[in-house]
Amino acid sequence: MKRILILSVIAAMTFCGCATKTRSSFQALPDSIESNLNRTGVNTNPYEYFHTPETHAPAGYRPFYISHYGRHGSRSNWESPSYGKVLNSFEKAHEAGILTEEGEKAYETVKTVISLHNHMDGRLTPLGAKEHRQIADRMYNKYNSVFSGAKKVRAVSSVVPRCIVSMAAFTGELLSHNSNLDISWDTGEEYMNYLSSEDTREKRHEAREIINEYRNAHVRDTMFFASRIFTDIDKAHEVVGSIDKMTRRAMEIAIICGSFELDDSLLRCIAPEDLEYSSKIYSLDLYLRQCNSVEFGDSRMAVPEMKAFMDDFISKADEAIAGGPTVADLRFGHDYHLLAIAALIGVKGIAERLTAEEAMEWPGWLYTPFAANLQAVFYRNKAGNILVKFFINEREATLLNMEGGPYYDWQALKDTWAI
Repeated sequence: MKRILILSVIAAMTFCGCATKTRSSFQALPDSIESNLNRTGVNTNPYEYFHTPETHAPAGYRPFYISHYGRHGSRSNWESPSYGKVLNSFEKAHEAGILTEEGEKAYETVKTVISLHNHMDGRLTPLGAKEHRQIADRMYNKYNSVFSGAKKVRAVSSVVPRCIVSMAAFTGELLSHNSNLDISWDTGEEYMNYLSSEDTREKRHEAREIINEYRNAHVRDTMFFASRIFTDIDKAHEVVGSIDKMTRRAMEIAIICGSFELDDSLLRCIAPEDLEYSSKIYSLDLYLRQCNSVEFGDSRMAVPEMKAFMDDFISKADEAIAGGPTVADLRFGHDYHLLAIAALIGVKGIAERLTAEEAMEWPGWLYTPFAANLQAVFYRNKAGNILVKFFINEREATLLNMEGGPYYDWQALKDTWAI
């Protein structure tokens, strides 16, 4: 009896230990930018992979096809006149001998970013390629049965170089796991009809007026920046002129440092309240114009490229279901289009009907970092029934326009979309 009791206790301890380990392996999603200041830029945030819980497929269902849309990886930003102006301000302050130790480091960071940028706007960085290799690695290992053997994979890209290089990195990683994969690559203007889209110029102008109202409601704490950067603030006003403008220009460089795998020291020179408010403005801009906002959602979903994408998504999935040879369709494009198609499909977190005020609280960094991706994994049972499951940035997603989930009947989904 005593032996049985001891064994029971050991078994219970083992079970509890395993259960605790399983639970602790999952990550809670962040609710602020505090633990990673690169999130300030929202869609300039390097990709973050969060290991979140997943629901097992119903008994008897096995994955057989993957439909994917991925944003390009981390890139350089656009070299606005601010680059030269903020560099000039730091140079003058350096020559005047009024930079603090932190100010000198900020100066070096500005010079480094401008040097790495090298007059090449929107260029994929080494980190951007690494992000796609890592996503592809996880996809292959998770769905190795889908990719086993000499399976066919189609990859198409936006004509923009950073997307083409992202496609090369992603598919190269798949080939490193299975050199027998039969992968086709393509790009061209015709593909842009369903790989990329934006809101209209008219709507962009209307949205800008709303965004500016919120932006202008906040006054930056330039004294925080000045006290970190300058030893003599009065002298700094004489040397660099407007510290407010210098702060804003420094922010433009600070939010892209992560793409070059630089630390966040330049971001830390800016007041936390300013970083938080800036992240809200960036989130507002994206949600208002690209997601299902009250103000512009209907018109955004109606641009022709949206229907073209859904036609491509549905027809290629139906082809695979009918026994076609392709086991994965990989598309590489841009954040605006990714957000819009996720909203159109009904992905929770992107498809909600939010007002501009509500969109200010949307955690955009969770949905549109560099290398953001939408994956639809198709499952089939022996009876031939088809279920599909969606992932946003490799996190299990549910759809607002469907009950249940996260596994959805394919025909029911198509009937709901009825595009």
